[in-house]
Amino acid sequence: MDGTGAVIGIDLLTEAAYDERGTEQYVRVIGEETDDNLAKICVRRALERIGRNPHVDYQLTIKSQIPPSRGLKSSSSVCNAIVKAVMDAYHVDMDIMEIIKLGVECAKEAKVTVTGSFDDACGCELGGFVLTHNYENKVVKKSPFGKYDVVLCSPDYVKRKVPKEAYQAVAKEMHEIQKVAETDILKALTLNGRLIARVTGEGTELIDRALELGALAAGISGTGPAVAVVCEPGQGAEIAKGLNCPTILTETRS
Repeated sequence: MDGTGAVIGIDLLTEAAYDERGTEQYVRVIGEETDDNLAKICVRRALERIGRNPHVDYQLTIKSQIPPSRGLKSSSSVCNAIVKAVMDAYHVDMDIMEIIKLGVECAKEAKVTVTGSFDDACGCELGGFVLTHNYENKVVKKSPFGKYDVVLCSPDYVKRKVPKEAYQAVAKEMHEIQKVAETDILKALTLNGRLIARVTGEGTELIDRALELGALAAGISGTGPAVAVVCEPGQGAEIAKGLNCPTILTETRS
């Protein structure tokens, strides 16, 4: 594993609002639970970055359309949103790549990721197709992806812990898939999704079914267990009906 990552941005929203009030550091989450520790680290690191008191009392409200712990990059999206909310509250204009990198450092400190998931953070914020080198926090390629329907099959259980060694064992196959992504992103998505299913022990039934129904690509998202299905515009709702899973219907974001 050489630290290369690739991601396609989708149109799901995470919002955060920050203001200094109250008598404690309070995190309010609307919807599914988000890691309070991660949220508070993001606020503290953002305050430290702009020279503000990191011990100040505040209220932080988070609202996200992304279910957590399903491989759908909720943590990266939350980090981006919180850092931006703090900057907005103090009228600080920070370059978007600096916001992303700060969020990556927060995710590392919270131990929700080993690499910091720089690719995921870029995909959440920049949209389109993004190829990165995560160890260097470097964008290798950023290109528009076009508009497609996306169906997310999001099961009601969270991702299983898989030893890092399991991914290292398939590093050669991952490298071959990276080569495919240079010319055929959708094919690479399916190949990678099947490989991750094998590594994590998830089944491929949803992937197979989605492709049978006419999807352009389907595969495990991130490390799962959610499955991402890419369809022609206008076909997502019909394909979602044929999948026996809780679904979220959205689209790609360029």
